[in-house]
Amino acid sequence: MAMLRYLRTHPFSTMALCNIAGDLCYVGFAFDSPQAVSVPKLAGALFTIVAHTILLAYGDDQARHIAGENGALSRLVLALRGRARRLLVGLPDTLRRWAQVKPIGVSFSMLALNGVGLFADAVRHADTANWASLSQLALGLFIVIGCACFAAADFVRGQKAADILTTAAPVILTLATAASWALAATTLNPFVIISVLVFGISNLAGYFTRIEKPLPTSEA
Repeated sequence: MAMLRYLRTHPFSTMALCNIAGDLCYVGFAFDSPQAVSVPKLAGALFTIVAHTILLAYGDDQARHIAGENGALSRLVLALRGRARRLLVGLPDTLRRWAQVKPIGVSFSMLALNGVGLFADAVRHADTANWASLSQLALGLFIVIGCACFAAADFVRGQKAADILTTAAPVILTLATAASWALAATTLNPFVIISVLVFGISNLAGYFTRIEKPLPTSEA
């Protein structure tokens, strides 16, 4: 299929843009509530904005892959990268150093907090008879685990362990997509529906990515 061929040749730029679009939907989801704005969901969603800004600015290895992909998506991501670097000029020195050394680890650790926010919000309104609450609980949990796998892949030393984690992460995030489908079906929330579509594309692209360790070792 043409789409799969495109994802195979443009996985990093596709994931970058789809993840940004999908996570911005969670900001809308936090505000689109019949009651007050959900503070846990909003806090988690705001962390995703910071995470993507850091990943764009300091994800040098990803930028190298994206620059090699060519095409309109690649040019757009690289343009956003320049803006992100300017935005982070005032970032605290300690966080900047961590972000520069482990951009994927730091960013996906923050992205996991979006799952924490969704999970916490669902627990606050837990109702075992409510499919929307159960779907949101599952969504939050899978986001936490999937993003944690991507984050851990940047922190582990061995290439084998990194490959295992980056193989597991999109599988787990595919389960998050399934939970998103259930949440979309039960709430008919437009922000959730859009996020389902873009994250589904991102998850497919994730199968064609690989985090390369600078110093491969035999450690698992």
